[in-house]
Amino acid sequence: MKIDLYKHIVSDLLKKGDRDRVKKDAYYHKKGGYVSYGITSVDFRAIMKKYRTDFKELNARQALTIIGKFYNSGVEDQIYAGNYIASLRYEVFNPSNLMIFDKALNNFHTWGTIDDFCVHVFEPLLRKYPKQIFILLKKWNSSENMWKRRASVVAFTRKAGECGLFTDQALELCDNLVNDKEDLVQKGVGWALKDVMRSDKEKVLEYIKKLRKQGASAVITLYALRDIKGPEKKHILKIKK
Repeated sequence: MKIDLYKHIVSDLLKKGDRDRVKKDAYYHKKGGYVSYGITSVDFRAIMKKYRTDFKELNARQALTIIGKFYNSGVEDQIYAGNYIASLRYEVFNPSNLMIFDKALNNFHTWGTIDDFCVHVFEPLLRKYPKQIFILLKKWNSSENMWKRRASVVAFTRKAGECGLFTDQALELCDNLVNDKEDLVQKGVGWALKDVMRSDKEKVLEYIKKLRKQGASAVITLYALRDIKGPEKKHILKIKK
């Protein structure tokens, strides 16, 4: 590994930073801890592409080290870089080092980095090590850290939800958070239910109907029903406590 690979990348990120963009984006991230260079997605992808070959040539120890540096920075753009490398080199993770993520997520402060992590890093690991990943997700499910709680359910969105392999696990963790006070956690629950429903519609719809009868937050049920249209949706929305 180039000795200064991490420094070179951070330097490139800083050069593309935009203070005005940081101020604008901060409006959408008011939960505290938000630090960013204000890089556009286009510029970020260009920088990652520039170093893609270098990332692939790292040995396991080097890959884990640089990923850790990006995560520990607490800087939005650097965390995205950590996610990028982790998704590219997910084979360096195994049951013996998965707890790296438990510490790393203490430095995540926005829904953007959490969702990117869940969709691009955790999805392949969930398939590879379902038992071990579920243990970690259960821990996050009851964490005081709202971002870990969101991650515990967003991990079952997109491909993970649509594959039909994790319906019961997703419903268990979603059920634990239906009364969560954080709006962004509730939205994560709704998103997970929506995507899991694509593989097990009948089971998840029955669960949503139960939530409606219990008077669960509309934030959850309305988000979960986004794929449902017409009379079917109207019928479910008529269900009240």
